[in-house]
Amino acid sequence: MADKNEFETIAIPYLDSVFREAVALCQDRKKAEDLAQATFLKAFERFESFEKGSNCKAWLLTILRNKWVDQLRHKNVVGEVLAIEEEMIAEPQRNGETGWSDCQDLLESFSDEQVIHALKELPYEQRLSLFLIDVEQLSQKDVAEIMDVAVGTVKSRTSRARAILKKTLLSYAKDMGFIRGER
Repeated sequence: MADKNEFETIAIPYLDSVFREAVALCQDRKKAEDLAQATFLKAFERFESFEKGSNCKAWLLTILRNKWVDQLRHKNVVGEVLAIEEEMIAEPQRNGETGWSDCQDLLESFSDEQVIHALKELPYEQRLSLFLIDVEQLSQKDVAEIMDVAVGTVKSRTSRARAILKKTLLSYAKDMGFIRGER
């Protein structure tokens, strides 16, 4: 059985990162909460297998990804499960609360529509690689483990994502004065 205090000290600080990634995967706040909870439950159950001193964030995000894949496989076999008394009302807008209701809300929290649009247009794998490396600041090796691909694949996806963003936003960056060049 895992030591509760040790687990809380080592793993719980990454709760926000796991939740952000869950929101990015699920694109729904309630599903992301469930996925993050399932991730931490599994992590607690398997905490004795965690190598002390290694990257706990990467370990948790790997568990998250595996739980997500399991849920997708289950959904493909069983179909979408709906609660009997599921409410059909929209979620209230954020007023002062931290966090995001879904992936769309996360992207809209950025202030610039052009940047948001460019990020949304990236293929999922490239957007995820870019998010894990540039936002979550994980190593390429850790991202490769999380996404279950080779390090070279992470490098190329991230490089392609940055190149697409650069190309897409170059004229806009010039117009906004972020870089010098002909207008």
